[in-house]
Amino acid sequence: MNNVHALQEFNSVQTIADILAGPKALEPVDFTGISIPEVNYVDSEAWERFAAGYADTVSEQTSTFVEARWGAERTERVIMSRDGEAIGGAVVVLFRVPGTERGLAIVKWGPLWREKSEAIDITRLRACLLALKDEYIDRRGCFLSVLPHADPEFGDAKVAALQSLGFTAGSTLAYPDRYLVNVGLEAGELKASLDQKWRYNLKKSLKNDLEVKFVGAEEGYPVFMELYEQMLGRKQFQDSSAVGTLSQLVECTEETHRPVFVLCYHDGRPTAGAVIGVSGERAVYLYGATDKRALRLKAGYAMHWWIAEWLCAREDVRWYDLGGTDGDKGLHQFKKGFCGKSGEILATPPTYNRSRSALDHMLGQSIYMMRDLKAAASRQIHKARERLAA
Repeated sequence: MNNVHALQEFNSVQTIADILAGPKALEPVDFTGISIPEVNYVDSEAWERFAAGYADTVSEQTSTFVEARWGAERTERVIMSRDGEAIGGAVVVLFRVPGTERGLAIVKWGPLWREKSEAIDITRLRACLLALKDEYIDRRGCFLSVLPHADPEFGDAKVAALQSLGFTAGSTLAYPDRYLVNVGLEAGELKASLDQKWRYNLKKSLKNDLEVKFVGAEEGYPVFMELYEQMLGRKQFQDSSAVGTLSQLVECTEETHRPVFVLCYHDGRPTAGAVIGVSGERAVYLYGATDKRALRLKAGYAMHWWIAEWLCAREDVRWYDLGGTDGDKGLHQFKKGFCGKSGEILATPPTYNRSRSALDHMLGQSIYMMRDLKAAASRQIHKARERLAA
């Protein structure tokens, strides 16, 4: 796989409207008094133990996922410390210029900076970003890309810090909205906040004698993948997901990062399934699959509500991240209704980029431009095939 092909997951083409609108203007951040932390490189096992202690950990900031997706040779793990005490860290994907330490360095949904059970200290985020800039741009000469999460509480803080460090906005996801269900509520409060039509469909689904339960990875993985393959064959959609990493993720050395399998049964046979990542306070709907009965049975409503009730009962989880929609109107209605009055629908910020020279910046932007054009062409070809098949 060449570097241009390998980069396609990280962003999609930016729309004309996004380009014209530009990034949100935020108050600049004063970095006076924030010293550059010490940076240490660690192995995969040490990183997984470290990341298990952070509330902002997601799969894309686990070494197991990144190595499975992009290769161990492209994966680096850095921990930032001050006075011998860790204050954060990041998994970095590095596409090197052959024979050098330079290249394109990408941090997706990182860095981690909010340690579990510790008070929020926004200077830790700023110090970690400062350390990444110093290490990857100033010292190693890389083109550094940081992809901020759609985060209702700290998203603006990260973007403001990046802007203040001289990072500029780049590519934006073609469909940037992410749908976050507020599972920090009691289950009854959450149910009351759901859109009326979503509650109506949930009530209908619960009359269909559906059984939802956790299934261990040994049983759940093959059953889920069979459902997933059935769904791909039935819907004929373009699959650009990282579902191929699941077989490695279930074997992660740190149990916290292993995905949870939820299956929904009807008449003793699975009709829907979900794979959930719960490494930190954001539970993420990683992958879903259904058979041809699921739509009629409204199995998705019963399954996701069961997951939401489970998450509401956990004190360590704040949000249930349903992901995006890839422009599917039906998915938008489902996820919007599930978010209801208490949830959040947020646009994922653009990628923020910086390099130390105009030449490095031009080379990095050229790679992204080639990737974006290829991704856009791929989507158009797939849509044309759908129209022909209709």
